[in-house]
Amino acid sequence: MKKVTRITKKIVILFVVLMAFGLPMGCSASKPTAVVEEKYIPVEVEAAGMKTLINTATLSGKVSSDTDVSVIPKVPGKVMSVMVEVGDLVNKGTVLFTLDTVDLEKQVGLMRASVQLAEAGYQKSKEQWETGKTSLERTKALASEKIANAKQNVANTKALYDAGAAAKVQLDQAELGLKELEATFASQLEQLEVQTSDSTLQLAEAQLNQVQVGYNQALVGLDNAVVTAPVDGIISQVNVTVGNMATSAQPAMSLTNLQNLYSSVSVAENLVNRLAKGSTVKVTVPTVSENSFLGKIDNISPSADPRTQLYPVKITVTNSESLIKPGMFANVELTTEQKANVMAIKSEAVILKNEKTIVYVVEGDNAVAKEVVTGLDTGVEIEILKGLKLNDKVIIKGQTLVNEGLKIKIVGGDAT
Repeated sequence: MKKVTRITKKIVILFVVLMAFGLPMGCSASKPTAVVEEKYIPVEVEAAGMKTLINTATLSGKVSSDTDVSVIPKVPGKVMSVMVEVGDLVNKGTVLFTLDTVDLEKQVGLMRASVQLAEAGYQKSKEQWETGKTSLERTKALASEKIANAKQNVANTKALYDAGAAAKVQLDQAELGLKELEATFASQLEQLEVQTSDSTLQLAEAQLNQVQVGYNQALVGLDNAVVTAPVDGIISQVNVTVGNMATSAQPAMSLTNLQNLYSSVSVAENLVNRLAKGSTVKVTVPTVSENSFLGKIDNISPSADPRTQLYPVKITVTNSESLIKPGMFANVELTTEQKANVMAIKSEAVILKNEKTIVYVVEGDNAVAKEVVTGLDTGVEIEILKGLKLNDKVIIKGQTLVNEGLKIKIVGGDAT
């Protein structure tokens, strides 16, 4: 029994040795299969297609209001009441504050009395002028008649004198009487003409007008004691309090219209002719929102600022929700160049190789180099003027690793 056991152990040991050296046992063993590794370059592709390319320039500017209005009282006075506070929305004509009217009412009363006196004086001057005009006409008629009779008397006396029927003294008396009569009427007429001259009445009328102007100004001053908003807007400053004096030396209040905002930017000479008045732009105010607001080019300066040699451009900003405030900084995105319906691919697909501008196109399992002529480059996409066909599968990732004829495998992108 012990002998059988030793034989069995020897058989087991022999089997293990044979297995360790890989010797065949019994029927023949199968041979191992060799693994062949496939070699290729993974790439991403994109089909060449028709697109709209836009080049932009982003500039920074400060937001301002087109209607920043300073409210200055037209007449100085003591503030009696203040009706608004900073931040209040007001319409044109809204009462902002009022002034003490006691002194103004006194002035109006004095001026009213002056007007009444001036009107009475003017009326008297007018009556005298009209009376003088009537007297002047009567005196002229009388003088004409009297002088005509005196001249006839001189003529008759001279005829008698020439016939020897009258003495020389009679002729001299007749001639002297004519001269005295002419002198008397001339003096009377001169005085009446002075009294009835238009300048006399005009002087009285001018005096009346002057007093009337003063009175009207006093009335306006009284009306201006109630100060109203000159435009629609939001109260941005209040510099007066009840009991203080409001004068023209300092604005009493300031208003801002948040619906009429603009931002001014400055562009270089290589961009100014690419902009057009009325073009829409994107305006971003980082402190307000990540979203952009609609803007429009309001005007472009035809001349450069002599200090910066840049051209000022005014951009109006739509602020329908009143989120943007004057003084905030804005980024303005200007469209400087745009091409619609052109063949384009990703800019990164284009590489410079052997002094040639090329892209790699997938043909079957291979990458084929195509020399291209490029146009507008936005930095993201580039226009292809020549060298590609529509829907060519252009390698946009891995293009720097491939060479002409190398086997490639599409692992990403859009080749449709």
